[in-house]
Amino acid sequence: MDQSAIVSQLASRTFLTFGGNETYLQFIQKFPLREFCAFEVVEDEGAWTRMEQALLRPIADAAASHGLGLLTDCMVWRASTDYVSRLGFSAHGVAGMNRRNVSRTRAFLERWHASSESARATPVILAGDVGPRGDGYAIGSRDPVAVTTARDYHTPQIDALADAKVDLVVALTMTNLNETLGIVQAAERVRLPVLVSPTVETDGRVPDGSSLGDFVRAVDDATSGYPVGYMVNCAHPTHLGPTLRAAADGGEKWLDRFRGLRTNASVRSHQELDNSADVDRGDPAVLAREMKSLLNSYRFTIVGGCCGTDAEHLGRIAAACRATPVAT
Repeated sequence: MDQSAIVSQLASRTFLTFGGNETYLQFIQKFPLREFCAFEVVEDEGAWTRMEQALLRPIADAAASHGLGLLTDCMVWRASTDYVSRLGFSAHGVAGMNRRNVSRTRAFLERWHASSESARATPVILAGDVGPRGDGYAIGSRDPVAVTTARDYHTPQIDALADAKVDLVVALTMTNLNETLGIVQAAERVRLPVLVSPTVETDGRVPDGSSLGDFVRAVDDATSGYPVGYMVNCAHPTHLGPTLRAAADGGEKWLDRFRGLRTNASVRSHQELDNSADVDRGDPAVLAREMKSLLNSYRFTIVGGCCGTDAEHLGRIAAACRATPVAT
């Protein structure tokens, strides 16, 4: 699927994402998740099957039941050189691990598509999620990295995702401008569409301190608008809403480039979540209403879940946001 096709898809209907894969595996499925790396679940047939049945399949079914598209990920958020090596998967290499996860996700989708008429009628965007080299919540000791350093680091994973023929790369949980630009440059080099998704703190700012609007404008200015759009992940609607309201009240044009939210279940700050020994599921019904309100107010075309969300949260979000026509 090329860039124009992705843009057209995201302009024509609302898409539902998967949920909080890592928190689901660690806290609900009790999979021994190391370094928050969901990519190694494909090495355990039983664990992968349980994840398909209890998380991925119900979410896909919810999208189909409520007339939404499905925007997947492939559990490769940390399937980059540092983590693949550190967890002992050097024999696979970055290329092998990413191709394997894309293949397993594609096989799941093919089985799901064959399962019902509503599944066959559901448009799917197969996305590979690429995360920051460091912490997804904070600026680390290596930040800000040089753009070229970030590009060189992320190139092997993005090349592998392009070889595996994903439709889209999602730069997920981005914390700073330079690393984001490096990922966008690596994706553009292989002509792979890219959606940029920073996280924001409780004050609506990106962890590097920039406002969301300044971040979007800076990426667009530096890349001639190459990304197909922007969203936020790993934040709660109450953290994002005031920023979007201020942008709308001010008539800010960057809001036209903004696509949606993969929400956390919890209203806790990133620091509070990092220090938590359990998963805060929040209130799924309230969360769905809050997501519906954002969709209606800001013409979201992507709604979904991040940390703490599971099949119940995504089912309620899908029901609340069902078959909502996209305003033009």
